[in-house]
Amino acid sequence: MKKLIQQTLSALALVFFLFSCSKAEDQTPETLTIENKIEILEDGNWLLKGFEDRVMYAFKEGKRETFYGENGEFSQPIPATNDYFPTGTKLTIDLNFGNVKTYDVQLSCNNNIVELYDENGELNSTLYKQNSDYENCLN
Repeated sequence: MKKLIQQTLSALALVFFLFSCSKAEDQTPETLTIENKIEILEDGNWLLKGFEDRVMYAFKEGKRETFYGENGEFSQPIPATNDYFPTGTKLTIDLNFGNVKTYDVQLSCNNNIVELYDENGELNSTLYKQNSDYENCLN
C-alpha cells in the first residue's frame, strides 16, 4: 500500500511538473495566465484591425512600441512607448498623460488574433499577428 501511494504521488508530481513547465503556445486560450498571454504578445508584431497596413505594435520587455507604415511596410517605431504590465488576470497599458487602461486579453485562431476588452467588457481593439495565417480565421 505504501509503495502504491508513493507511485501515485510521484506520478502526480510528474504531471504537475510537465503542465507547469509547458510553453504558452502549447496551452489552450482558456488555461493561459496573463503572463502567458504577455509572452505571446512579445513573440511577434501585431497589426491593428482596420489599419493592418498602417499601424503595428510590438510588445517588448514591458514597453509597447508603435509603428506607422504605408501599404504594410513599417520602418522605425515612433519615439514614444507605452508601458504595459500584468494586473491580476488582466493587461494594463499606460497610454501616457494619466491615461491608464486595463484590458481582458482574449486569444483565438492559434494565438494569432488578440482581442482587448475594457473594464466594461466592451471590445476595445483587435490585433492580428503579422505574417500569420489569421486571415483564414476571419472567413
